[in-house]
Amino acid sequence: MMMQLFFRELGQGSRNLIIIHGLYGSSDNWLTIARLLGDEFRIFIIDQRNHGQSPHCDEMSYTLMADDIKHFMLQQNLDKAIVMGHSMGGKTAMAFALQNPNLVEKLVILDIAPKSYGGFSNYAQITNDHRAIVDALLSIDPSQHHSRSSVDKALKDKIPNNMVRSFLLKNIGRADDKQLYWKLNIKAISDNLTKIMDGLDEFDAAEEFPAEKAVILIRGAQSPYVQDEDMQQVRKYFPSAQLADIPDAGHWLHAEQPDIFIKTVKYFLDS
Repeated sequence: MMMQLFFRELGQGSRNLIIIHGLYGSSDNWLTIARLLGDEFRIFIIDQRNHGQSPHCDEMSYTLMADDIKHFMLQQNLDKAIVMGHSMGGKTAMAFALQNPNLVEKLVILDIAPKSYGGFSNYAQITNDHRAIVDALLSIDPSQHHSRSSVDKALKDKIPNNMVRSFLLKNIGRADDKQLYWKLNIKAISDNLTKIMDGLDEFDAAEEFPAEKAVILIRGAQSPYVQDEDMQQVRKYFPSAQLADIPDAGHWLHAEQPDIFIKTVKYFLDS
């Protein structure tokens, strides 16, 4: 099914930059960063399927989400773009680049590797337990609550991390009849969570990204998501991939250290 993704466009630059959010995220989360890059780039922040204001669909996989980006570029008449993706969006960006290298100017991967994050052995102490999060969200019907703070209180026992809970609550919307609802398609995310946590093994490493095209993986220095040894697998797909660390940052590196993050991205994109 061809997806008409919701997007926000800003910036006055001559080069196109597509930003792809992570699991439970939306284009809203990236507006601050996009504004800081808007003088140099024409920026498109998309909502991935089943997130934000984009359509809901039963199916989710990296092949489908990569196709969504391709259709988006066709709809916007973009013949080439820098593609930047965070977490799940980083896997979407990698899948898209492997399938459509001719459409990619440069690739920026943020705090994610192409490996599977599904097994317990891949969960460091501070990595989110996504099954527990999804089950907690499924257990709450926002329409039975009158305020976001009421939903927050109902989730507190199941999701004790305040920062994670606050991030998730950004997905509460209010309908015309004033009832609260989840913008996320939580059932589809739950049904496809194994695929979302999977690695990119379905993409043939023989179809590696052209070595002359620049790729960078930027990780939070305190994040458990990307280990040094993961770069071997990254370079199997993207031979020229560089690695950069954002000091004093975890998985939400762009929110935790925005100034250093922007400098790092600009340095890579301008070089």
